[in-house]
Amino acid sequence: MAIWDRFLGRSELPAHRDRHDYRLGDVSGTWTRTIVGSSAYKDAVDALPLGPVQVVLRLQDRGSDTHAVAAYVADQQVGWLATQRSLIESRLASGFLWRDPAVTWMTQLDSAGIRPRLQGAVRIAGDPGKRLINIEFPGRNDPRLSTIAKQLINL
Repeated sequence: MAIWDRFLGRSELPAHRDRHDYRLGDVSGTWTRTIVGSSAYKDAVDALPLGPVQVVLRLQDRGSDTHAVAAYVADQQVGWLATQRSLIESRLASGFLWRDPAVTWMTQLDSAGIRPRLQGAVRIAGDPGKRLINIEFPGRNDPRLSTIAKQLINL
């Protein structure tokens, strides 16, 4: 936890660690994003048939990153949503000056007990036998993530 988090009264542990009553919220988007880290989840991704899938995003720990965004298909982790948290956010500015909008969005939804479900597709990725998962994430031509969060929370 950064000093700014303590100063602003933010809890050290994310809310998701204590919740077991999540509901799913369907989210559509026009920005195709690729789930990363699929080599670590190769068996899970390879077990999926090619074609459409529903991907549920969850806020969870990933080493020292306590606000990573994991991707799941049918309750099986298949990778991570790439965020810019580790590239841009310094320890001093943790959560205070800048945070990846997807992480902020996921934190809002997690606090409300909501996990977003997005449409995705399992595809062949260039190399024979290598698969990847793309998801349709809200982008520039969609409502802002904060607006989508408010809509899902107020359902």
